[in-house]
Amino acid sequence: MADDPEFDELPDFTPLEVKCTDSDCQSGRHAFGPNRRKKDWAKTYQGQCRECGAELVDWDRVKRRDLADVSGVFRELQHELIRHVFFHADFDDGARNEAKKLGSAGLRAKVRPYVQKKVGRADIWRDGTQTPKEGSAIHFAQHATATCCRKCIEYWHGIERGRELTPAELDYCAGLVDAYLQLREPELFPVADPEPASDEQESS
Repeated sequence: MADDPEFDELPDFTPLEVKCTDSDCQSGRHAFGPNRRKKDWAKTYQGQCRECGAELVDWDRVKRRDLADVSGVFRELQHELIRHVFFHADFDDGARNEAKKLGSAGLRAKVRPYVQKKVGRADIWRDGTQTPKEGSAIHFAQHATATCCRKCIEYWHGIERGRELTPAELDYCAGLVDAYLQLREPELFPVADPEPASDEQESS
């Protein structure tokens, strides 16, 4: 997905550097998390970009949490800069090596317990920092799908902080990550080109 022409128009953000508060509004990639440092933010926040005020996301669609509409949810997520970057950035060596070691089935089997460990609890120390931005395609997937921390889960998917995720909510978050891995599977598990036929094979 890294060859998306829209992505080429963006500044050179790398996954390790981009934050959920970053935006490039002129390129149509925003930051929709509430700015809690502003006085009375809760009275005015309706899901708009914290930088330019644009209201682009169909929040009702996203917060239905319907995995049957995952392609629509993925489109909505990519209005936000950090989500778009992680949908399109090349995987790092650590992510590729893990994928090669585990295989597709092994990587996907790791998703739900990993998501539960990172975001399932009610009390998460330093929420917002628990998911690395490298080393695993699951990390890329969590940042792309806003399942990386409870802050992002709250404003994107409408699941409040301060309590454990229910089994259904965990299933939904893990389902988004799994759908991302399926979407980018050709990049993680490229099919080797067939060996060219030898002269001897061609003449037989």
